[in-house]
Amino acid sequence: MRSSRISARRGAITRTKGLAKGLAIGVALGFGGVAAGSTALLAEDVAALPVAAVQSEMEDLGRRVAEAEAEQARYGEGLISTLLAARIETLKLTRAILENRLAAEQGGATVALRLPAAEPDEAKAEKILAEIIAQQKIVTEAEAEAAEAGGLIGAVAQSRVQTEKLLLANLRGNWMAAQYGLLLPITPPEGATASAPQTAAASSGAGGKAGETGKTGEAGPGPEWADPAHPEIDYTGSIFAQLHREGFTIHGWWGLSQERAEIDDSPKVFGINVSEYKEGFQTSTPKLYISCKEGETSVVYDADDYILSDYNVNTVPVTYRIDGQDAVQDRWSKLTSSKGGGLFGAQGQRMVRQLYEAKKLFVRLEEKNGKTHDATFHLAGGQAVFDAAAAACGFSTLDLSLADYRAIQTMLNSAGYDAGTPDGVWGAGSARAMRAWQEDTGLAPTGAPDRASLAAMGLN
Repeated sequence: MRSSRISARRGAITRTKGLAKGLAIGVALGFGGVAAGSTALLAEDVAALPVAAVQSEMEDLGRRVAEAEAEQARYGEGLISTLLAARIETLKLTRAILENRLAAEQGGATVALRLPAAEPDEAKAEKILAEIIAQQKIVTEAEAEAAEAGGLIGAVAQSRVQTEKLLLANLRGNWMAAQYGLLLPITPPEGATASAPQTAAASSGAGGKAGETGKTGEAGPGPEWADPAHPEIDYTGSIFAQLHREGFTIHGWWGLSQERAEIDDSPKVFGINVSEYKEGFQTSTPKLYISCKEGETSVVYDADDYILSDYNVNTVPVTYRIDGQDAVQDRWSKLTSSKGGGLFGAQGQRMVRQLYEAKKLFVRLEEKNGKTHDATFHLAGGQAVFDAAAAACGFSTLDLSLADYRAIQTMLNSAGYDAGTPDGVWGAGSARAMRAWQEDTGLAPTGAPDRASLAAMGLN
């Protein structure tokens, strides 16, 4: 193991700067003080893991978990408790990652998570540290605001505090990943154990990508829950088994979950595209999400990697290309996790309509330093997800014009279902009339001029 002491050849200036940097990191991450002369937190000294520093960080994470659990017990159920639970899980996962790496370094007992080592990225760690310092200031300001407020305003302020703390916990986890060279844990394939890991080649053919052999038509029969409409996809990949265990139905490259929203029992739809998933260990797994929750549609690109962006800008630059069409440069809303971007509401619905007949979506997200995060999603099976999201959120997957809407409103009025004045604006009255007609016709009462309804009306 390499010594964590500073080499005399680095000189006094280097030693002073290194110690100051170690102190800054210790304060920002909340790990307590750094002993004089110690550079255990410097990336240049952690090719061999700094055991004492990691043990200290694990103790600090344990303390934070205990504090958050005690705070959660005071709030009982509700939004604040939910946010606290998410922060607790983030802290526990971070601690488990460090525990795993430490056990591997020391040659200790096998632990539940299998985690490989990677090269530390000191430049990335420094950038994340700047975000942590800025986020800590936001947390402090939110706590001060909550302390002065009471009643409903106080409850809202407390929810903001917990949201900001959750983001801070995620940033700290990302810093440790970059500083110590840790990769995120990947769920092992069914039947695999920590002592006998399954290789990518063994689980998905020479290509290593889940289902890659399926793209060439070599996939076998597959599990009973596999989508029979897509025999070209290899459903023996562990990601599909995991989705099945979690209650998703499988449609092509997608997993689909349909439930009811806790707040109002409205339909809640969540679809995840896993065509970018690769078996084995990897630094990130890009994913595409389509969802409808509490009446809001969203299309989200999760790069599964920290995205460096401007603090005071809520969007990130995205370039996307659908099939062979021209690439489109756009700006998507930045995710609170700082790991991707999304389109919400009417913008999300517009994107669903664009993707409905498509076979492939390329997405590139660019950081402010020019680094890009690319992903290509194969959309086979997506229409089941798009239809479910559209039905739940009450919009059509067809790109209808004002004239189209006027024609549909006129037909509803003629049939005795009051859609109001045929003005081409699809409002509450039109949706109510359509829903009544759909129920009487035996169709799903979405309230939207969906494909099935227009076909039943004789409209092409």
